[in-house]
Amino acid sequence: MLVLTERGSDREGKRRRIAALLVVLGGLIGSLGVGSVLASDPIGYGVPIWPFADTADRAEHALLSSVVPAVRSGSPLDHAGVEVLRRTSAYGSVFWTLKMQVDGETRCRELAVGLNVTSRRVDC
Repeated sequence: MLVLTERGSDREGKRRRIAALLVVLGGLIGSLGVGSVLASDPIGYGVPIWPFADTADRAEHALLSSVVPAVRSGSPLDHAGVEVLRRTSAYGSVFWTLKMQVDGETRCRELAVGLNVTSRRVDC
């Protein structure tokens, strides 16, 4: 006796396509969310690269890279375009608030110097 059966139904194919579409859509929305957060402070999040950072962000990163050895050693800063606004110690770290002239812009950044050097953008 020969029985003809159909493997799977058309509903399974639709469900798989819908599930795949939802996964792709979720990935796109998640990527946009992560990208917008990274673009808000690419230096602080450690991604001074395009498409998150513009030319001023990359110049700020280069300036910070040249300033960090002096900050880490605790010596005075003699770098043009960098002014120390405040230096405080708390929680086992030293916090420096720097005012920098970068590509015609004035930017302020707070550096936390402990085991690692971390930073965040602050208002001047």
